[in-house]
Amino acid sequence: MNLRTASAVVGLMTAFSFAPLTLAADKPAKAQTCVGCHGPNGNSLVPTYPKLAGQHAAYLEQSLKDFRDGHRKNATMEPFAKGLTDEEIKALAEYYAAQSQS
Repeated sequence: MNLRTASAVVGLMTAFSFAPLTLAADKPAKAQTCVGCHGPNGNSLVPTYPKLAGQHAAYLEQSLKDFRDGHRKNATMEPFAKGLTDEEIKALAEYYAAQSQS
C-alpha cells in the first residue's frame, strides 16, 4: 500500500469513527414529550422546570432511569419516564447534553 492509499484509508476510518457523535446530537422522537416543560432545546423558561441543555449526559441518563425505576420521586416525571427504554434514555441524555444553555 502506498502513502496515498494509506492516507485515504486513515481518512475514511477517522470519518466513520466520528459518525456516532454527530448522530447522537440528532433530536430523538421522545424529546417531543419534554418540550412542554423543558422547552424545545432543553432551555426551560419556567423556574420550576430545570434546564436540561448542557447538563452532563451521565447525570441526565441516571436521573431518567431513577424516575423510571421509582428511585427518584416526582409526580410529573415518573409517568413520562416509565415507558422509556435504556436506549431512549441514553439518546435523550446525549441530545440534551449537546444543546447550548441560553
